[in-house]
Order: sequence, then structure tokens, then C-alpha cells
Amino acid sequence: MSPRPAIDITTIVPRPADELWTIVTRPEGVNAELMPLVRMTFPTSDLTIADAPPDEPFFVSWLLLFGFLPFDRHVLIIHKTGPRFFIERSHSLMQKLWQHERYLSDAEGGTAVRDIVTVIPRLIFLSALTNTIVAMIFRHRHRRLARRYNAN
Repeated sequence: MSPRPAIDITTIVPRPADELWTIVTRPEGVNAELMPLVRMTFPTSDLTIADAPPDEPFFVSWLLLFGFLPFDRHVLIIHKTGPRFFIERSHSLMQKLWQHERYLSDAEGGTAVRDIVTVIPRLIFLSALTNTIVAMIFRHRHRRLARRYNAN
């Protein structure tokens, strides 16, 4: 039996999908969604998910609580990419599996951004707490996306 996703969330963003894709798949876009709760470190600011070799470690990132306090070391592995979607199957010090699927599709009023996140913590008894935190972070990310592009 496979684990249930911690969250499956969709937000309509009033921007064309191709324009949005180039933003949300780069370090600046990722951190714009995550901050001020979390910041990811990146080896360079010009990375894009399209550069990732499939099913191989792309880079290692420190996750920084509130942008400065290290709390996890994430090995980012992109399983699959396509036109306006990716499936990440990574792991970290805290997570045996971190699977993040992001899909951008045309929608009335702009682009539907859908995230599905499934997590298996290394300490399985933390599953419920981990899923709650992941859901909170992704609701935060989607609120940030909506605010960022509705204000422009």
C-alpha cells in the first residue's frame, strides 16, 4: 500500500503557464513561495529543473527555517519532467521519501498550479505530524503564489 499524499492543492494564478513555469522552476521562484517560513539553498541561482538528470541526485540543499536556521539536508532528485510538470522523488535527513509533483495547466483566468506531496519520514511515528507540517507549508506556498501574481 502506498502512502496517502500529505496534500493535493491547486491554485489558479493569473499568468500564462509558460511564463509561470520559467519562474516556479528556478531558485528565486521556489524561495519566493517558501519564505519567510523556509528557504532552500541552491549551488547556483541559474539552475532550472530542466537541467536535472533523471533519477540522479541533482544537488544537495540545506533547508533553513525562517531563512537562516538549518533543519534538514535535502538531496534533490528529479524523477521525471515534461511540458509544465515535474515529479521529484528526493530524500533527506528527516525524510525517507519526499515526492513532490507539480503540474501547470491552462485554466480559465490563467494557470492552474497543482502540487501533490507525499512524504515518508524516517521516523514513521512522525507521519501524522510530518503530513500536517507539509500541508501547512504548501498552503503557505499557494497563498504566496496567489498574492504575488494577483498584486501585479
